[in-house]
Amino acid sequence: MKKLVSLFFLLMLVVNLGCIDKEKIGILLIDAGTPEGNDLRFYTDFFGGSKDVFFPGWFSGGPFEGSECYTVIHYADEAEAAVCNVAEGTPIDAFCNEYTGNYPVFSLDDVGPEGDNSFAADCYTFGPGVFPIAFYVLRAGSTVDPSTQEMIPGPVVNDPDAAGVGVPDFFEISTFNRMQWLFTLPEQKDPHRKIALKFFYGNEAPGYEADWPELSNIKDQLTRRLPGYRLAFRYGWEGYMENLDAYGNPQEFSDSTETAIKELINKEKVSRIVVVYVNAAFNNYAPYGHEWLDEKGEGVSALPDKTYKECIEDIDDGKGPATQDTLDQYLLYKPFEKHWQHVYPLAAELIKKYDPEMPVSFAPAFGKYDEYYRAGLETVKYAIKKYKIPVTASLKIIVTHHGYYSAYLNAQDCDAYFRITDEIMARAVEKIKSGLAWPGKLEVVSAGVEFAEGTYDGATAANPTGKVTSAGEVLDASINGKYVNALGKVIDNGMDNFDYIIVNPYGRTESQDSVYGIREETHGDFVYTSMGYRRDKNDKYGQGWDANGIDSDFYSLRTFDATGWPSHPGCLEDSATCKNNQAVYKGSAEKPSTVIVCGSIPANPKRAGRNLMVQASVKAIIEAVKNPNSRGVN
Repeated sequence: MKKLVSLFFLLMLVVNLGCIDKEKIGILLIDAGTPEGNDLRFYTDFFGGSKDVFFPGWFSGGPFEGSECYTVIHYADEAEAAVCNVAEGTPIDAFCNEYTGNYPVFSLDDVGPEGDNSFAADCYTFGPGVFPIAFYVLRAGSTVDPSTQEMIPGPVVNDPDAAGVGVPDFFEISTFNRMQWLFTLPEQKDPHRKIALKFFYGNEAPGYEADWPELSNIKDQLTRRLPGYRLAFRYGWEGYMENLDAYGNPQEFSDSTETAIKELINKEKVSRIVVVYVNAAFNNYAPYGHEWLDEKGEGVSALPDKTYKECIEDIDDGKGPATQDTLDQYLLYKPFEKHWQHVYPLAAELIKKYDPEMPVSFAPAFGKYDEYYRAGLETVKYAIKKYKIPVTASLKIIVTHHGYYSAYLNAQDCDAYFRITDEIMARAVEKIKSGLAWPGKLEVVSAGVEFAEGTYDGATAANPTGKVTSAGEVLDASINGKYVNALGKVIDNGMDNFDYIIVNPYGRTESQDSVYGIREETHGDFVYTSMGYRRDKNDKYGQGWDANGIDSDFYSLRTFDATGWPSHPGCLEDSATCKNNQAVYKGSAEKPSTVIVCGSIPANPKRAGRNLMVQASVKAIIEAVKNPNSRGVN
């Protein structure tokens, strides 16, 4: 009996010692973190890594650059009134506060280059040769004065005590635009955060009802695959990194990345932290920043062994500024010591703030793993089944990425984004080609969505699609029938193109860019504007996109049958009379092309590809757990 008792106590001691010996690791999961409702504070950190990308003056009105500027004021229209819970016609700022000051609402036109030009003194002094592009961005919004029914472009007040003074006016404009988008969504809620948290935690996602059966998720799979560790999970957001309010003043927030770090260190007492930016591809814009090093101590950028900063400063390496004068201009307006911090370096800084000795490793992007590419293939198969595409149909698949944009003085040429994205897109295209047994005509290509047309990538006679061919331009060239290109020319593709086109099978989550942007940037004809021909971002009937065009799967279907998206060609040759030209309607009535834009993989209600994407994410995290020196570089 005594032997049995001794054996029992020995066994318990071994079990207890085993538990004690298990290392406790903090898993910090970070996503963009778009809030469900209207919140200007989101933009403060989300654009925190953008200081070096945009043209001078873009962020006038806040700590990024320029003076304290004006405050954007709108007389609330139907959407803004509903989102802000005020009566229509109420003058409101971007925080949804009613403006009760005595300063008049006026148009930025009055103070711009065509007005008294006081914008340059009040907000930002444009340097030699610097086109005031930021002014035109800020004046893009408008409101209607209810007392006069006058439309006011770029409505602002010059009230030094108004809410919003000290916040970049671009953030205020973006917030008002977001109100319009939120108004069209079910319950006026952005789905992004719910999808991200369910992907992280499944039924443990705080604030949401449980799913049955439970959705596959990172926490469950990682816990099962790492039984030798104790894991403490927290989540943070790129849009809410620090405990700072919209003005940069200290304020505690329960959902910030900083709070998550503080809890892992002080409450969970972890021995080390693994930082995970849950995304398929990384870049210097986010999360690396301009001086990120890999495990070997070598820089990460578009060029081997160089940091983004080193690439910028070398005028002879074929990337970024190419002359000393250009470099000097860049450093004058974009000095590196004023660059805001990016997700990974800022997370590291916040960890050291609470524990200078805390070891930290960084997970690579999950686009490193084959499961991710198989998930996109499953999405294509799901779309084919969902819309009953016959095997005899000709099929084109466009794998999309964010887009190409060299930015201010071509500096973004130095970003690792383009090199990494090219590699990922090539793998994605090949996976679909090799994995989809399609007896009919099939093509699979990749293309960028944003920043690949118009002002960013102008068309010329020699290059009608500009330097790069956007996803919209690929789609144009793939349909049956006619369309109008960026030069205002009528292009007839004939009737031997593609019956069905599937777009964006590798979506990671739902956001303003994916729910609306990708459809606005790809579908319409080019229509003539004051800035030349630009992509028509409305629906086929000339109305703005809204959630009615997207089903419960976040999929949409549009048919180019020559009944929608009218465009008048020839306006560049004679803008005064081109409206008299016969309108060209996109597509073919004889043989229409159907375009399917996919919803994201984690949002798919049938869970197509979800478990594969979770597996890819878990593999990335395990790599950083097993390798304490991991720097998140593929």
